[in-house]
Amino acid sequence: MPDARLESPSVARAASISLRIIAAAIIIACINYASSVVITLIFSIFIAFVLEPGVRWLERIRVPRWLGSLIMVVAALGLVYLVIYALYNQLIAFAHDFPTYAEPLKRLLQSFERFVGRLQQSTSTIMPAAQQPGLPTIRLQQESPWAHYLLRGIGSIYSFAVTVMFIPFLVFFMLAGKDQIWASSLNLFPREHRYHAETVIHSIGHMVREYVLGNILVALISAALITPIFGLIHLRYALLMGPLAALLSLIPYLGVALGLVPPLMIALGQYSAITPFVVIGVTVTVVHFLAINVFTPKLVGHRVKLNALTVTISMMFWAWLWGGFGLILAVPITAAVKAVCDNVERLKPWGAWMGDR
Repeated sequence: MPDARLESPSVARAASISLRIIAAAIIIACINYASSVVITLIFSIFIAFVLEPGVRWLERIRVPRWLGSLIMVVAALGLVYLVIYALYNQLIAFAHDFPTYAEPLKRLLQSFERFVGRLQQSTSTIMPAAQQPGLPTIRLQQESPWAHYLLRGIGSIYSFAVTVMFIPFLVFFMLAGKDQIWASSLNLFPREHRYHAETVIHSIGHMVREYVLGNILVALISAALITPIFGLIHLRYALLMGPLAALLSLIPYLGVALGLVPPLMIALGQYSAITPFVVIGVTVTVVHFLAINVFTPKLVGHRVKLNALTVTISMMFWAWLWGGFGLILAVPITAAVKAVCDNVERLKPWGAWMGDR
């Protein structure tokens, strides 16, 4: 008969691992079910971290915190409005002409689908699929997979618009009540762990500010390099396509492909020669290479110390969970998780595994 004293530690360990797996599955299910709320909160927290230094500076010059928070939120909204206003004519013209420029891309995708269909048909002759006779075939009209992927986690354009409207209010309340929120958050931890919790929150805030502001600067520099070249080849909507390509090219690994799609879509409906396509491809690729290898290390710094494997896995997971929004948030969320691991003793091995050295 086996000794119960030898079995109990292994049984307890197995039970502990099982409970952790179940807890992780429940957490993933919850953040997937409440994705619109969670995504809104994450964006609001990141924006609040970015605006916090401005609020502190206003406090130092005797501006009440609630008023300083209001000033920073209104200033951020004003900046967004100015950008939209500057691109308004291009946006309206592009929206009006979009069906014209989307038609060549649609024909290209249809040709690719026909090629895939012929390939599937040829393979079906080698390995015929088993079919049940007598059962009718029902075809359902589905929405565009690209729209579904981009809006996953939000639900619809209407839900997205409603969600965006909540962000300024959430950011204002987070900034105005920062001291109370900070004290209440630290009180959630035992007294002996409050110093580590404070260190972790400071580390996450500093990382988010460097990441967001650094990437904004990299996007501005990239747009300043791409847009004039698009203008030189007389690409339509160059003032819109340049910043859009620069912004999309910042996404790790997929940036070049995503950054090429908008200008090439316009080029398909505008040019018949091959030279403009080559110029667009070379420009976006070279600027992306400079952004990733030169601008980002200098401006973003070394706060986001994630190795390539961790970044790839995180992008696959969050893109699977939240689609396009998960792709945007994958790196900062994973960097925040690493900041927690680096400051919790029993999680430090995981932080080291996720790190770049």
